[in-house]
Amino acid sequence: AASILGKPALADMSLGLSTAPILYAAQEFPHLRPLVKRRFKEQGDKQTALEALYSSDTAMDKAKDLAQFHAQKAVDALLRLPPSEARDALLRLTYVVITRKK
Repeated sequence: AASILGKPALADMSLGLSTAPILYAAQEFPHLRPLVKRRFKEQGDKQTALEALYSSDTAMDKAKDLAQFHAQKAVDALLRLPPSEARDALLRLTYVVITRKK
């Protein structure tokens, strides 16, 4: 799970949080919507959501596309700032966040 999602798969769900991949999976698999609404509180909710995510043909790609869209928006905004070490560090950070595997 961590190799696909880039972090422990159940970490966010354990906090009751729905990430973009799960929300996209819920679009594809409507049975996930009640689980998202109740914040994965019932036994088996997290496992069911994870299985649906793994079964999805599109959720991870859509989430990656969303992340890349927002990273590009950040880069565009940063490039309007005068050159500086801080700006360059933030530009590098957007790259690291998008390309990280873990």
